[in-house]
Amino acid sequence: MESLFLGKQFNSFRVKQAAPSDAVAVTELLKGVATRLQENGLNQWEFLLDGGEDAEIINSIKRGVTYIVTDGERLVATFNLTNKQNDWDAQLWGAREDNAYYIHRLAVHNHYTGRGIGKDLLLWLDENLQGEATLRLDCIADNPVLNDFYKHVGFKYVGQGHAEGDSFSLYEKETPSRTLNS
Repeated sequence: MESLFLGKQFNSFRVKQAAPSDAVAVTELLKGVATRLQENGLNQWEFLLDGGEDAEIINSIKRGVTYIVTDGERLVATFNLTNKQNDWDAQLWGAREDNAYYIHRLAVHNHYTGRGIGKDLLLWLDENLQGEATLRLDCIADNPVLNDFYKHVGFKYVGQGHAEGDSFSLYEKETPSRTLNS
């Protein structure tokens, strides 16, 4: 399979597709972040805590859309990236057939927070995604810290979408055209 990325490294970390053997670690990372968010009074990802998304996390890994960031053998971060809209994307963004990649479940392990890894990872994605595309992501609208963060790393607020009784901020960023040979 051809890589989506021009490189596999950012900072001292390695980015690679998650394998089925990574499922437990990815799930634990996401639940750990969800717990920290809850402890900080943020209403985001609480649905991960009851295990209701475990099968979807495993399915995303099997479909090849989950990536992990490692420091040696240690899991540092995870994210999903795909150019195919899922039902969630279609509900928030409307059905689209354009050249866009959707970022979901970007999370940095609790042991690595506060080091700018999330920012660096989003900048790395922008600089290392092959071809020309739009990066899209969403977040709960009433999380001012996360909304400010996405704006700070160059994503443009393009509106709100609504799902499951909540409002979500929609962000996108155009990536320049790049190939391995450019």
